[in-house]
Amino acid sequence: MFGESKEYKAENMKIELNNLNELKNGNPFKVPDGYMENLTSQIMDQLPEKPVTEAKQITLMDRMRPWMYMAAMFAGLGLFFRFFVGSPAENHGDNALFVESGNAHQIAYEIQEAEDDDFFEFIENQYAGVLLAEEWKYID
Repeated sequence: MFGESKEYKAENMKIELNNLNELKNGNPFKVPDGYMENLTSQIMDQLPEKPVTEAKQITLMDRMRPWMYMAAMFAGLGLFFRFFVGSPAENHGDNALFVESGNAHQIAYEIQEAEDDDFFEFIENQYAGVLLAEEWKYID
């Protein structure tokens, strides 16, 4: 390899270039004659036979089973909440989170009145110092 002459290398390159040019003109891959015609039957012959099974008969119980599971789930949830939360009649007495709604208009009026009182107190606190300072100016 290392001792080869330049002429030898050039000759080999010409041969390789000619071989490449020959390959460019056509498909270098060949399929034997009749291979594709019998391919499907050969593959099918190599596959194992699959046993024929009868379709399973679906009974009424098989159809109703998901609905029964869902009903059992809702019954379980109902019992769970009944046990941990309890009925409203039991929790009415001491539960601080229980709110009994009364007359909606009366409740809205009382809330508005409380907000107005808070607002007037805020305004009074804000401007009381300013008004007193102005009165002290006139007194002095």
